Amino acid sequence: MNSTRNETLYTSDVFNVLFEYEISRIRRYPGPVALVEIEMSAAAPNDEALALAEQIFIANLNEHLRSVDICSKFRKKFRIMLPSTNEAGASALCERLLSVFQNKFTATKGYVITFSLNMGAAAHAGKGELSSADLQRKASAALEESKQKGENSYVVYEV
Repeated sequence: MNSTRNETLYTSDVFNVLFEYEISRIRRYPGPVALVEIEMSAAAPNDEALALAEQIFIANLNEHLRSVDICSKFRKKFRIMLPSTNEAGASALCERLLSVFQNKFTATKGYVITFSLNMGAAAHAGKGELSSADLQRKASAALEESKQKGENSYVVYEV
């Protein structure tokens, strides 16, 4: 992994800088923004296949994001900032990811890997006050509610 990105994943530090920049831009030029938090768990027949799961997840995640979306991994969470995206757009992304990751993935040597997702999102329509801390708190709270609902679920809050 290089110091900044790993297969179009930003480091947490870079993500935070870009996130704060986008929030400050939106304060000056109002527009929607959304933040999605994802917790992924993988099931595979052995440790060798399980070791490949994160790479497969990242590759498929990036395939279904726009080039302007900012994606990062911090500990066990993936975070995606969606510029110019409202609540409906955040919900659409969550639905799309659930659809993609309901499939089984075949790794090298024919190992089959399956994924379970929990997603929480917070969206700001672009009108009124916007705080990065509020957006992050709401996305984290939505993720916790998704985990209470069970695997392969999502919750989206409007901020």
